[in-house]
Amino acid sequence: MDKLHELLEIMKEHQKLDRLVQGNWLINEEVEGAYRGCFFGCAMQTPNNAIGKACAKYGLPLWIGHWSEFVFEGLKSEDAVKWPVQLLEALINFKGDTEKLRHDLAIKRLTDLLPTENQVVNSAIELVINDHKNPDEEGQRSAKSAAAADAAADSDAAAWSAALAARSAADVADADAYAAAMSAAWSRERDWMLELLREES
Repeated sequence: MDKLHELLEIMKEHQKLDRLVQGNWLINEEVEGAYRGCFFGCAMQTPNNAIGKACAKYGLPLWIGHWSEFVFEGLKSEDAVKWPVQLLEALINFKGDTEKLRHDLAIKRLTDLLPTENQVVNSAIELVINDHKNPDEEGQRSAKSAAAADAAADSDAAAWSAALAARSAADVADADAYAAAMSAAWSRERDWMLELLREES
């Protein structure tokens, strides 16, 4: 990923000049000769397939492009503006396999969900974790894992419906708490990724 050095310098400049903003690919607000925007919208100065263009130009796996944009949008604004530089610096030093990285990140995410109060759900999560630890079938879930996940979904359908209904009734009152929980979740994603990248630097 040698080409990432060029992208890193671009993002350092955009961070320094306060060009990074959440919620828009690109906005008609020029700062120092360039428009403001999100991670890849700002990087490529276009709202049109910015992630795809950046990944193709700089040799970045497409899954990292999409994932990192979600992280950028989910973090607190003061953390989001630092994220592109943090990620790119870590990626430049990374010596491992990005496909293994994708599985390792999924394992961290799934492990964080355990344990739940439902043993069927726990079993399904554990089977999917095992699939990520042993991705011998080119990303295909095992039949056992798929069946367990389907059973978990069926058993929890009513509970999920009730929870969503309760949350929608309390959305206005709990908007700040919900936003804080979401930014905390994306912060964990950021921290897991940086930890994994540093382990193989």
